[in-house]
Amino acid sequence: MGFAVGLQAMHSVGSPEPDEPEIPIKGVEFLHRCGRGIATVHTGSSTFIVMRGYPGTGKSTIARLLATALHAPLIDRDIIRQMAVDLFGDLPQVGQFSYELMFALAREQLRLGLSVVIDTPLTYRTTYEQCKEVAKTFRVPMLVVHCQCPPEVQKRRLEGRKGKVSEFQITSWEEWEQWKPRFEEFEDEGCIIDTSNPMDESLAKVMRSIHEPGYHHKSYTEQEISDQPRI
Repeated sequence: MGFAVGLQAMHSVGSPEPDEPEIPIKGVEFLHRCGRGIATVHTGSSTFIVMRGYPGTGKSTIARLLATALHAPLIDRDIIRQMAVDLFGDLPQVGQFSYELMFALAREQLRLGLSVVIDTPLTYRTTYEQCKEVAKTFRVPMLVVHCQCPPEVQKRRLEGRKGKVSEFQITSWEEWEQWKPRFEEFEDEGCIIDTSNPMDESLAKVMRSIHEPGYHHKSYTEQEISDQPRI
């Protein structure tokens, strides 16, 4: 499947963040620029991609591009949560349920030997630790893709969301300022991208991280070593 076709598939799943730059180049040129055939990439082993970032930083757009490029299932926590509310109402347990189902689906994909992309803000360190445990269980490399952008770009995107998203998503700068203290700061050793740059540059940077020498051989050997008692 060509990259242009992949973009059409992405738009059929969900629209990009408002004010996102359009990808300015066509499939073949983009693949050459990245140095690999991204639209038909086969990494040789499963890859666990975990999105991270504030609302309005382009996580969902990048997540869908990555899922298309890797031919990997995309699991969007917001979609799960919205469906649960539609079926059962806005119960207190819906938040936890959506995370549990997200991880259950991710584990099943990895069990089948597939790569998987999960679209979540990764608000809390506990969620990050759960992701690491999943990667460790299946002995697959995990890459956190941390999306960032300047505040003025984030503000413009948030305010452009109105009427286009689920009831759970933040659609104003004032609402974001109320939620921001909940987002915990922690080191994730991931790939940081500035989504105010051209989208092809952001995607190419992530794909280079996936293809770094030794990436698919490290799994969680390093983590297992770090779990040993220190003298």
